[in-house]
Amino acid sequence: MIYLYGYLGIGIAVLAVVYGAHRLTKEKESESLRELLDAVNPDRKKLSFRILNNIIAPVLAAILVVAVWPVAVYMKVKEMLQKKESNGFPEEREFAVEREHLLERMTVQEIEMREIVTDPLQAAPELPFGHLHAAWKDFLKGHAEGGELWSFSALWQTTWGRKELRSGYVLVENGSPGAHFLTVWKDLPDDAY
Repeated sequence: MIYLYGYLGIGIAVLAVVYGAHRLTKEKESESLRELLDAVNPDRKKLSFRILNNIIAPVLAAILVVAVWPVAVYMKVKEMLQKKESNGFPEEREFAVEREHLLERMTVQEIEMREIVTDPLQAAPELPFGHLHAAWKDFLKGHAEGGELWSFSALWQTTWGRKELRSGYVLVENGSPGAHFLTVWKDLPDDAY
């Protein structure tokens, strides 16, 4: 019998916490909203409606929370963990180059010759990758001896179903693609592949 009292005592404590949180976060019903709801549902003014919604329903909800409080706690904890993990949104997969995306092995000189920007208006410097030349040099700092540079092209589908073409260059070490430098990131129409 003591276990039953303990169970019900915890249920009452959970009810108090739930009720307190509800009271703290509940917004007051504005006068204009009350008038609108009364106009839509004239039964709201009747005594039977008020007794049912203001007394009987809360008492039944309280009895239910006290009786099955472990379910309520489990559901709340699960909801909080899901919000913490994803902030309410599905987690976006991170793009990574895979072996099947590799096209050809290249040297730094070959890549830089291919990627020299020639701008007739001279708005971009005549360097490999133009304004992104400094980013390219930073990328090359991660190029270890024995590592290889490869070009790649990948068709990518995001978590939200958007299709993209991503191309560029990747550092390959021990046969595994690693850090990559994107040169193309283009949205594709839905019927592209």
